[in-house]
Amino acid sequence: MRDSHRADAERLLVRAVEEEVRRSGGRTDGNVLLSRARGALDSMARSAAEEYEAYVRALDEAAAGQLTFRQRWAREGAGTPLLVAAVAAVAAAVADLALGTGAGTAVGAGVTAGVVGAAATVVKVAGSHLPAAHHRAGAVSQPGGPEQLRLQWLTALEVRGIRPFLDQQRVLAASTGRKTTGPGPRLRGADKSAAARGRTVLEQSFAQLPEAGGVFAGRRQEMARLRQWVQAARASTETKPTVVVLYGAPGSGRTTLAVRAAHDLRDHFRGACVVDLRGDSPGEQPLPTRDALLHLLNRLGAPREQLLFRERSSADQQVKRLSELYHQHLTGVPVTVVLDDASDPEQVRTLVPERSDSLVLVTARAPLDLPADLPAHVHQMAVEPLDAAGAEELLGAAAQDASGPYDAESADRIRQLCGGLPLALRVAGSSLGPRSPRALAAGLAAYGPVEPVERALWLRYTDQAEPARRLLRRLALAGRTSLGTPAAAALLATDETEAARQLAELSRAGLIDHVRGSRYRLHDVVRAFAGPGSPTRRTRPSGRRRRSG
Repeated sequence: MRDSHRADAERLLVRAVEEEVRRSGGRTDGNVLLSRARGALDSMARSAAEEYEAYVRALDEAAAGQLTFRQRWAREGAGTPLLVAAVAAVAAAVADLALGTGAGTAVGAGVTAGVVGAAATVVKVAGSHLPAAHHRAGAVSQPGGPEQLRLQWLTALEVRGIRPFLDQQRVLAASTGRKTTGPGPRLRGADKSAAARGRTVLEQSFAQLPEAGGVFAGRRQEMARLRQWVQAARASTETKPTVVVLYGAPGSGRTTLAVRAAHDLRDHFRGACVVDLRGDSPGEQPLPTRDALLHLLNRLGAPREQLLFRERSSADQQVKRLSELYHQHLTGVPVTVVLDDASDPEQVRTLVPERSDSLVLVTARAPLDLPADLPAHVHQMAVEPLDAAGAEELLGAAAQDASGPYDAESADRIRQLCGGLPLALRVAGSSLGPRSPRALAAGLAAYGPVEPVERALWLRYTDQAEPARRLLRRLALAGRTSLGTPAAAALLATDETEAARQLAELSRAGLIDHVRGSRYRLHDVVRAFAGPGSPTRRTRPSGRRRRSG
């Protein structure tokens, strides 16, 4: 490992050890642990050897293609034009003297000719050198560039080398009963059980996320940017969270992107939690900050006895106490927090764990102007409608049967009618197979001037049998809560087998989202479509649709 690279690795090691000491509540001797870790650094580095070789190779290739101004001058033979300019200057002076021009004027004309020629040569070489240097500087951080490969190497070193080493040291310390703090009475039993519960809850928190097995496509660039931001923050010498505001129109897939990122990046974090803040939900009050903090603390393993309040404490006092406990509990513990449907920047600020390398994914309808003094790496990412390639990929993933002939014209027409919105494309695409792309495009167009998502919802809603339609309307009355098979059976006044079949039909049609296990919930847009006062309880829009095959 090169010396400069070893310094990067040691900085990462120091941060990891500091995090481990904080995690242990100061019971671990940081100096001893750091000394052992430094001694094992070469062994740890072997676990990331492939990423390191790719990084070094990219650096060497970049250096081989880099020329200094002097080297480029010699390479382009700039000395010859300068010699020509000098000869031209002398010739001009001699010619002027031969024609009777004064000596001063002749020499001045010769010097002018020489300077102009030399300047032209310098400008030519600089004109080729500066763009090349700018291109190299820009290429460093591009995908596959040295900087990205450096971040990938450091991430692999941490995940596959440093963390397993620290876990091993923790197990050895526990098995030998070694005490790393000074003498003094300490109630170990309660502390051990609380710490054990916290670790268990954190480990299990990923299982509480909505499942990531649904239809997801067309967001490779967004996922790559999120991963790069996380890697850059982890490789930094500062301990600060990364906050990414994912903003876009309803149905653009903000929440799906956030949840998928929480799953895909779980190797970087110790736990995860999703909080529905209800910031932009018509007819509903936003989730109070107190309730959001309680939810986060419960899901992320905070001691339950610390979540109790005195009877007469005010709401503001409770929020202050919970906020202090939240930041203290997550100090040095990197987690992923998804703040879904946010609208209040100050509420978001309170829920950002400022003393760790956590990832906070905030979904909102518009960019959020977060406080300038927020100690975090803050990024804003627009979640745009899908382009033609992304829409085609999503339609193929959502289709019941994608083996039919390729129809680019119809696929593009479907994308236009769905506005490129993933929710609309997923719902409409679920009918491909029984419908051809041409028939689907014609069916969507038959609904006249309605919003893209509503157009797709009408199409698939009218495809369903009456029991499934009735179940969808009744599920909409339950609000944002996820419901399982027993609740669906009660809503339909039928047995659980039939209710499970109807839930599965609605899920295949993209009308309800599978959360996990046997639990489902409605997207906000679908709930508005099927809820009280919705179009489904009146009449469908103009345009007679025929069932097409």
